[in-house]
Amino acid sequence: MAVQRRNTRQRKLVLDAVRQSYNHPTADEIYNVVRAQDDKISRGTVYRNLSLLADLGEIQKLTPGQGPDRFDRTIEPHAHIICTSCSRVIDVPLPFDAQLDAKASEQIGWHVTSHYTIFEGLCPDCR
Repeated sequence: MAVQRRNTRQRKLVLDAVRQSYNHPTADEIYNVVRAQDDKISRGTVYRNLSLLADLGEIQKLTPGQGPDRFDRTIEPHAHIICTSCSRVIDVPLPFDAQLDAKASEQIGWHVTSHYTIFEGLCPDCR
């Protein structure tokens, strides 16, 4: 698949918007940021580029059980917590345990390659 020059510029705008955000934005929030810089960019272009950037490992895509996907600038494995009231997402400063993959593989007979930890609860503002 050949990458057109225009898409490369648009992809950079999307990547920059995620990397400048600390609040795990939704695709719509990224679209609004990028749209302010390029009023010709479509929602579909932003969504496709977010998906591609996540597939390339440039950003992390979070798929919580409820609500829209969120995007994270930090690609190293780490845990998150989502407020069940306002949907705020933050990183949880716990050490990532890569050994859980091997333990799960051993217990269930699957070949586990990765895992994600997403806690749910109420943030201080909603509590």
